[in-house]
Amino acid sequence: MLPRKLLELWEGMEENRRITLGMVAGLSDAEFVHREEGEWSIAGILEHLVLAETGTSKVIRKMLKENTGKLPPYPADDTVLAIRETAPSRERMTEAPEVARPKGSLGKEEILRLAAQTREATRDSLAMLAGADPRSAEFPHPFFGSMNLYEWPHRIIREHERQHHPQIERILRSLGK
Repeated sequence: MLPRKLLELWEGMEENRRITLGMVAGLSDAEFVHREEGEWSIAGILEHLVLAETGTSKVIRKMLKENTGKLPPYPADDTVLAIRETAPSRERMTEAPEVARPKGSLGKEEILRLAAQTREATRDSLAMLAGADPRSAEFPHPFFGSMNLYEWPHRIIREHERQHHPQIERILRSLGK
């Protein structure tokens, strides 16, 4: 069982994923990969989200491994866990970091399978995180700067997926959905 704040984080991620999957349910393979010039397809958006989530899980595991035995325990009162304010440049956020750019080679079944597998790995990473104070280890993000291990999944998985919902809605409208 995850501690309260990590459980809330997990539930928020899962709610956003339910919304995402609900929006794309019933799309044909062709609709799923359809894209306008210069835009991502729904498949591309989901691939991007999977790449960002995979990277976040790797950051958590890397930092926990590198700091084994050095981090304080998870706080007994985890209400102290919060997201610090940052002011990333809007210009810098118009394009995904190279590592999170979709390659566009994945079909509907494959990307949905990868999304489910990645989410399970994230759950495992959060369970590992429950053994240490997530504020005590930080890793730099190209847009947000240094973030701690609570901020990474909150911003790069939970908030990030929700931020792509309007983009998915625009694509659906262009498909007549």
